[in-house]
Amino acid sequence: MCLLRNEGQLLPLQKNLQRIAVIGPNANIARLGDYTEAALEGSSQGMLEQIRKLVSPQTTVSFADGDDIAQAVALAKTADVVILGLGEWLKISGEGFDRSDLDLPGNQEALLEAIVGTGKPVVLVLQNGRPLSVTWAARHVPAILEAWYPGEFGGRAIAETLFGDNNPAGRLTITFPRSVGQLPDFYDHFPSRKDSYIEGDSSPLFVFGHGLSYTTFKYDQLAVGTPSMDDDFTVSVRVANTGTREGDEVAQLYVRQETASVVTPVKALKGFSRIHLLAGESKTVLFRLKPASLAVWGASQQWKVEPGKYTIFVGGSSQATLSSQFTL
Repeated sequence: MCLLRNEGQLLPLQKNLQRIAVIGPNANIARLGDYTEAALEGSSQGMLEQIRKLVSPQTTVSFADGDDIAQAVALAKTADVVILGLGEWLKISGEGFDRSDLDLPGNQEALLEAIVGTGKPVVLVLQNGRPLSVTWAARHVPAILEAWYPGEFGGRAIAETLFGDNNPAGRLTITFPRSVGQLPDFYDHFPSRKDSYIEGDSSPLFVFGHGLSYTTFKYDQLAVGTPSMDDDFTVSVRVANTGTREGDEVAQLYVRQETASVVTPVKALKGFSRIHLLAGESKTVLFRLKPASLAVWGASQQWKVEPGKYTIFVGGSSQATLSSQFTL
């Protein structure tokens, strides 16, 4: 589960809410993804049924599939919170199922905007096999949970995450573009790529490595051991849980080679470590850099670690700003 957005700490939801509206084509089913025809997708493990099992007996959980937008809007107006289950389905994402755009398919964008227009708190849960350009949602929906194709027990995992039994710690392994016009869009691009090549905002919607938690983390005390072109050396950083809940953080280490015989990426992921921290707890994370991980296919047509300056970035995504330099 990747928590992409959580403005105003809308999530996790309280289990004793009076009225919850669960709406959308992916609200009553756990999507399995490509090559799963042998396993039938059903409603018993969809998030609707799993939410009903998890909330208090006094909570009313209502459902609409969203085909009739007016009906869905009427239902949303009666609720304390709306959980929207949108995204893709089996025969739209997978081998042989390319798309011409990355927008929400069918009437889902119209449904989304109509539900948000009610003024009710909205949680968007996405089940999909590729990044979607949910740019409008990222501006107007306070909470977005990316569940991908979660599998047969996906509805249970989604429900437990929405109501706080699970503190999400998933991180994006791919960049979310703002529109299909941004493609290709990836974090480890060459310095020659300029923002002006793209009309409008060229920044990603959600960057590689992004993912939120129900708690917060702070990084400091970054230190680089004795660098070597022949032996492993270490990079250490202190990570502190500065929130009120225990949770997992995924510390990520990126490297930029400042000088090289060939063009190198602006940064590249060289290590990550998932750690569990209690509220107020801190730990020192130790990364071990192997010289081979710094090698480039250079002008000599060989893999080689080249001398020069390197910059290390450590943090919770590819936008990590805590940095230090070393020289080989």
